[in-house]
Amino acid sequence: MFITRRPQDYRLVDRLDPGYWHPAYEAMLAECALELAPLGDFIEHITYGAIVTGRAPQTHPQGILLIGQGCLRPSGVDTSEAVRVAADGPWAPARCVVQRGDLLIARSGEGSLAKGRLGVYHEREPAVVDCFVDLVRLRDIDADYVAAFLRTRFGWAQIHRLINGVGPSNLSFDEIRSLRVALAPGEMQAEVARRYAEEVLPPHRGRSFEEATAAMREIVAGLEHELARS
Repeated sequence: MFITRRPQDYRLVDRLDPGYWHPAYEAMLAECALELAPLGDFIEHITYGAIVTGRAPQTHPQGILLIGQGCLRPSGVDTSEAVRVAADGPWAPARCVVQRGDLLIARSGEGSLAKGRLGVYHEREPAVVDCFVDLVRLRDIDADYVAAFLRTRFGWAQIHRLINGVGPSNLSFDEIRSLRVALAPGEMQAEVARRYAEEVLPPHRGRSFEEATAAMREIVAGLEHELARS
């Protein structure tokens, strides 16, 4: 059993589960050598896909790609098995249309969010997200860097903290905005993006997912090493 005490005037932000307040989470973040800022400072647009009840998506051979949680792999976004839906249909509202460079995050579920299913959309083909995927459009920060950071222990500790309460694993928009990201210099961000493009994307697009995932892990490990206090 874990018991924690907070000052009487401390704002609990609706988190009454003791595990959320475990000091190990803040201790982990304190190991990051760079200043941290809320991801919300960089979010230009955030949404999830259309909720259409009572029926499965109606496929359309010449339609737009529908990105679900199954498209989010450890090495990024894979649309090779995505279904297509009518571009003017109920599953493809304008707010859900994905742009190249958008960060996509699985919204919930032990098999998705809890396993770090997220990635940046790097293709040019039009697509939309379904209701189980969050679309996060960023400004003034590199999306590939953010995706890699969220996979480091500094990022993952925050996600684990938020979903480790009662009820099903889930991240709200406010919780996504609250995730703190290290303010890395532009050169460091650009290097992460370059390595992703050169080392991960080619095997990922070739569906050599084990190779792509291994390359992704190397990038994350290198970034984590650079961010950690010596």
